[in-house]
Amino acid sequence: ISRFSPVLMVVDFLNIEHKKRKLTEDEDVFFSTGFDYIYDNFHLINTLFEFTFKKDMKEMEKLAKTINLLLYVNEFIDEAKTNELTDNEIKPLLELKGKIIQDIDSHKNIEDEYFVYVNETVDNLFASHNIELHTIDEIYYEIAQEYGIYDDNDLNIYNDILNAQINKTRKGSLK
Repeated sequence: ISRFSPVLMVVDFLNIEHKKRKLTEDEDVFFSTGFDYIYDNFHLINTLFEFTFKKDMKEMEKLAKTINLLLYVNEFIDEAKTNELTDNEIKPLLELKGKIIQDIDSHKNIEDEYFVYVNETVDNLFASHNIELHTIDEIYYEIAQEYGIYDDNDLNIYNDILNAQINKTRKGSLK
């Protein structure tokens, strides 16, 4: 969930600001891009929850690292396509996405070496095309800092509170 924190904070901040004043063009882009990012990722997570895991949160949580990897691989693929890389150029990422989906469908966590493989593949792919890659959460972290929404300690506190609430909810639903 921490990967969404900066995006959620910026979108929430801009939603509040929108009620006070007209947002700038950049702020409109920040809001709509962040909102779409949150929507798309939560839609995928919800789809997995409902159809792959049959609404079994405990079973889904067992594959959290694999689902998180899928979200990152999707983001890398989107960024590559935004930079007009062809399907052939991003074939290793597309194949990996297929492998991750297969593992999720089989309720199996992907092997740890795939995380190293993703890092190496992404680094090599983007470097070979002179593309500087920044993930959405990194970009929104910087935006949040520019707006003074939080400092580093505030984000940690926010994540601690959010995770405590999630754990409390899980314990309550497991009774």
